[in-house]
Amino acid sequence: MHRITRSACLFQAMVILLMMFTLNSARAAELAGHIIMVKGDVTAQAADGSSRNLKRRDEIYPSDTIRTGTGSRVQIRFIDNALLALQENSQLSIHAYQQADADGKGGKVLMELVEGGFRTLTGSIGKGNKEAYRVDTPVASIGIRGTLYSALLAKGQLMAGVWKGGITLSSDQGDFNLGQNADFNFGVLGNTGFQGMLEAPQALDNADSDVIPDSMSTTGSENPDGSTPPPGTATTSPATTVLNNTSGDNKVPPPLDQDADSGHEDTLKEAGNLIDNTPPDGGDGGDGGDGGPVITSPDLRLSSEEFTAFLTSTSVGSIIVNGKAIPVSAFRDERGEPVFVSVDDNNGIDITRYSGTTDSTLLPEMADIAGIEWGIWNGSAEAPVSQLLEESSLVVTAVESPVMWVIANPALEGNIPTSGSVYFGGTQALGTDSKGNALLSASGNFDLDFSTGIVSNGFLSADYADGSGGQSIGGNFWNADFTGTIRAGGANGKNTALVQMQFGTGYHGESSALDAVASQFSGVLVAPSGGVFAGSFNLIDMDGNSAAGIVVWPQQVRTGQF
Repeated sequence: MHRITRSACLFQAMVILLMMFTLNSARAAELAGHIIMVKGDVTAQAADGSSRNLKRRDEIYPSDTIRTGTGSRVQIRFIDNALLALQENSQLSIHAYQQADADGKGGKVLMELVEGGFRTLTGSIGKGNKEAYRVDTPVASIGIRGTLYSALLAKGQLMAGVWKGGITLSSDQGDFNLGQNADFNFGVLGNTGFQGMLEAPQALDNADSDVIPDSMSTTGSENPDGSTPPPGTATTSPATTVLNNTSGDNKVPPPLDQDADSGHEDTLKEAGNLIDNTPPDGGDGGDGGDGGPVITSPDLRLSSEEFTAFLTSTSVGSIIVNGKAIPVSAFRDERGEPVFVSVDDNNGIDITRYSGTTDSTLLPEMADIAGIEWGIWNGSAEAPVSQLLEESSLVVTAVESPVMWVIANPALEGNIPTSGSVYFGGTQALGTDSKGNALLSASGNFDLDFSTGIVSNGFLSADYADGSGGQSIGGNFWNADFTGTIRAGGANGKNTALVQMQFGTGYHGESSALDAVASQFSGVLVAPSGGVFAGSFNLIDMDGNSAAGIVVWPQQVRTGQF
């Protein structure tokens, strides 16, 4: 497996997942979405006039104006799971993006397409209340009826098309419906009226196009009798007078590009490459079902069923492979065994799975603590643990040694206290060093001030076997002190479930000092309210020796021990 660098962060996978699963309604009110792909020159201008260059995983806020340069594109995942791909030479202003409250009220999307075009798969906001969603343009406002649609401004006209659902174009010339229960799927609206079409014009079908071909212009359109239609009148050619009963033949493009970025875990997890194979005619899609969406995995290493399980899972944790702790997200296969997905140092993903059965008999007994689970895979030559390290490739790297794992559900941001101080500590742990020596015992503790998010007074000790099966006194013993924060991944200083540590002093045995920069320690506060810390560590000394472990520390009543 690729070595995860410090800059990539030990718990990078957890950061990615927490961006999705720890957003409560308070944070959602301040956040519009995240960038999941950038190509070229893309900027965001805030309300105060400041501008920033955008990169993948950057946050987008209400009042931001997004601009793309020539040959540039950006893809955004919004807080209601909407996807939007903004093409080159475009400008999109986000005036409001607000989730509904617990009663389903207050949801609002208000955006303005100033120039250029986009393709979007709309999210949950607006599906229950159509008045909650609106995109303004210089030509008309766009309302939705739950949809996948495109919009493009050029030559003073608005071209729009629907691949699923429906939209309404509202202007001074009238309201014009496209898609579901309408006469047309595509249309152009300009100062001379509206022209409806059944087939997608090339400008909409080509994501790189930023012009409306002259042949599509409504300028000079005439009725069959030679008269000019009044504003607001749909003009058609004889080939497009049939009602919209052939929409099943329309090509349904993906809302986002399926390029090299599709393998990144955040893009994969955020469903950036979901393909909705629901037939437009409402058939069963060949799956024998009721015509619902058929989700196709964008990676050969995951079946469609596994990809669906991955998208809906909230489990995170760590695995220890060859003496190294690796952060993971997790889901269950059809046998109920966990499958682990991790981020490598190239921001691709690795998948680790096992054809055998989890063994917990050799691990410390895990009480029923906050739903945390751990186990061991006894990889061997006959039944190795399989790692698939190349995206969309079934080439297997076999691990013929035990692999340990732990998984848990992180606490939601809104359930984490914002005041008070607590003390975490415990002795439950498992691990191995890079030489295959088992962790014999470990203990640790830290203080956490919820009002500041600061971790203090942290201490970790771990004793590993000496290679002969016996306990090493002072030889293979590690200890270190640490500090940290639970605001490492939070917006505006909010508490998050992610706990990020920084080591201070420490040593391995009697002679080798801890490499505090290379060593890493991170974890999460576990659902429902952060009463348990589950974390993993990599310890490295100045001689290059290393050891890894997983710990579970509940909140404790301070006794003066440790």
